[in-house]
Amino acid sequence: MSLISFLINVELKLKQYKVQFLFLFIFWFCGFLYFLITEHGVNIPQIVLYSFTIRTPPKSSDFINFYNLVWPILLEVIVFGFLVGELLEKYNPIITSRILAKHKRNHAVIIGYQHLSDRIVDYCIENKKPFSIIEDDKELVEDLINFGKPVVVGDPTDINNLIDSGIKKAKEAFINVDDSRIVIICTEKIRKLNPDCKIYVRAFEEHVQDYLRQPPLNAFSFSTSKWAMEHIKLWLKGKSGAVVVIGRDRLTHRIAFEASLQENREIFLFDDINEGIEFPMNPNLHLVNDYIKYLSDLRKHVDLSTVSQIFICYNRESEFDEVLYLTSRLHLRYQHIKLYVRIFDEELLNLVQRYKAKTFSTSKNAFEMLQREVSPDSIIAK
Repeated sequence: MSLISFLINVELKLKQYKVQFLFLFIFWFCGFLYFLITEHGVNIPQIVLYSFTIRTPPKSSDFINFYNLVWPILLEVIVFGFLVGELLEKYNPIITSRILAKHKRNHAVIIGYQHLSDRIVDYCIENKKPFSIIEDDKELVEDLINFGKPVVVGDPTDINNLIDSGIKKAKEAFINVDDSRIVIICTEKIRKLNPDCKIYVRAFEEHVQDYLRQPPLNAFSFSTSKWAMEHIKLWLKGKSGAVVVIGRDRLTHRIAFEASLQENREIFLFDDINEGIEFPMNPNLHLVNDYIKYLSDLRKHVDLSTVSQIFICYNRESEFDEVLYLTSRLHLRYQHIKLYVRIFDEELLNLVQRYKAKTFSTSKNAFEMLQREVSPDSIIAK
C-alpha cells in the first residue's frame, strides 16, 4: 500500500469515527477542567497526567473514582478499536474511490460512463492522465472502483458529488449523459464552481447545443450521431431498394430519416422502445415497435427480397448475440443485402466481418473527432 493510499484510508476511518473521537475529547476535557479547578498549586503537565489517569491526585473523590474507571474503558473501546479493528479491515471501495477523486488536481472530470466515456477513460489510463468519474449507476463503474480508480457514485447534478469529483481544481469536464436536463444542470453548476474549466458536452438537440455554447456557459457542444452520419450518408447516397434500420437510439433515427429523404425508397425502422422519432416522418418511413431477434421477426413486416441495405445498430453489450445471429443468417439467406453493423468492442470486429458486413463504431469515431476539437492542453489531445 502506497503512502497516499494509507493516508486516504486513515482519513476515511477518521471520518467514520468522528463522533466517537469527539465524545472522547469532550470527556477528557471535562476531566482536565475538573483537575485544573480542584487541584490547586499543581502545574499543567501534572494536570495532564491526572487527566490521562497516568497519575492519581493525593485526595480522591467520587468524580475522580468515576473518571478513573470510565476513561480507560473509553480509551480502549474507541482508540484501540479504531487502530486495531478498523485499520486492519478491508476498506469500503466506493468511499475510497470518492476520496481518491476528491484529491485529484488539474484533471478531467468525466460525467456519465457510456461508450464515449469508456474511450476517454481507457485513453487516460493507458497514457497515465489524471481523471475522475461521476456515474449514478454503480454497476457500470464497478470494475473501475474495484481497481482503485477515482469514481464518485451518485447523481451528477448534486453539487456535493461535483465537489467530490475535484471539479473546482479540474482542467476540463466531459459530460456524456443522454438526459438534456442533467446536461444543462451539470454545465451550469460546473461553470459556477470553476469559471476556467473547459466543458465538452454531448447533446443531441440543436437548441440545447446552442444554449450551452452561449456565455456564461461557453461549453463546446457536439453530437456523436451527427459526426457518425458524415460517413453513413456516403453509404446511402445513390442506392436503391428498401432499407431496414434496427435500433432504438438517436443515431438509428438519424439513419432512418436520412434514408427516407431519398426518392423511391421505403424505410423500415424497427424500434421496440420509442413510439416516435425526433425527425419529421414521411410516408416512406415506417416505424415498427418490435424487437428483432430472428429473421422471422423481420419477415412479418418487410419483404426482404426488396431490401438492399440493413443497418443493425443495437448498442447493448448483452445484445451482441442477436447482432451476430442476424448478421450470419442474413448473409446466408440474402446475399444481395449489404449489411452495416455498429460495433463497440473492437475485439468482435472479425466475428462480424467474416459475414462481409461493413462495421462502424460511433464511440471510436466520436473520440477521434473529439480529440481534434479539444484544446491543445487537453488531457485527451493528440
